Amino acid sequence: MVYALLVLPDIDECSDEYQGCDVNANCTNTDGSHNCTCKEGYIGDGQSCQVDTCFHYKHLNETNRKNNYKTPLKFVLCDKQLQEGWYRFVGAAGTKMPTTRVPAFRCGTNWSGWLNGAHPTVEDGMVAKEVCFSDRDTGCKYWTTIHVKNCEFYFIYKLRSTACHSRYCGTD
Repeated sequence: MVYALLVLPDIDECSDEYQGCDVNANCTNTDGSHNCTCKEGYIGDGQSCQVDTCFHYKHLNETNRKNNYKTPLKFVLCDKQLQEGWYRFVGAAGTKMPTTRVPAFRCGTNWSGWLNGAHPTVEDGMVAKEVCFSDRDTGCKYWTTIHVKNCEFYFIYKLRSTACHSRYCGTD
């Protein structure tokens, strides 16, 4: 009896438009199979990729947003026009939200917004946190819930508009 071994050439599964990779993924051909990997700026298993918020955010960089900025009485700002989305504190505004009480009349506004509690770790992922807007006394004029994510070297915050005269503060 004579046996013959038939060797078929590898098929490039990545050339098949139905290979199963997400439109935001790269396909890598392997011997007898393929791998899908999300492109930079996206997270997922390669077959389903979503925008990684750590790469898609807006900057808050105003000097008068910093927690040590004393607000002039005739120059009061608010975040009423702030569009809901992910933001990062940078430059003159600081690098993150303060986690201790910021007195009223700081950050360019009457009611200064600060994060009530510690920032999350990378492992925590995205977490919901309370922001307190300080009143003239020792309490809060009001609270709002935001989302915070640790992007390893910086934090991002999912913010929404505030009442006037309230503003999110930054610090170093």
